[in-house]
Amino acid sequence: MHNVVTATEAKARLGELMRRAVDSGNSIIVKSRGKPQVALIPYGEYEELQKLKQRVRREAALAQLRELAREVQAQNQDLSEDEAASIADELTREAIDSLAAQGKVRFDCLFD
Repeated sequence: MHNVVTATEAKARLGELMRRAVDSGNSIIVKSRGKPQVALIPYGEYEELQKLKQRVRREAALAQLRELAREVQAQNQDLSEDEAASIADELTREAIDSLAAQGKVRFDCLFD
């Protein structure tokens, strides 16, 4: 259940409204010029919403990666496994060299 208050009322009674939201577990909608603008919700509920948003973002990214993998696989059906491994090795070496040049990774010789 939601309680609805005006922005003016929320400004005057913020502490009370915060306690009510926490104690009841219900959200309080704050309207300005007749339109909902914000909601006061218990912090635990906010944390749950953030986790859900993060999960949705991860799932969307994973779906995009899967689609990209399907597209790449379809475009490279004629590559042999050895050719694919050679390309992967080359890209890996380039990435490592780039990271080393930026100082983000370092390789020390163990057998001097």
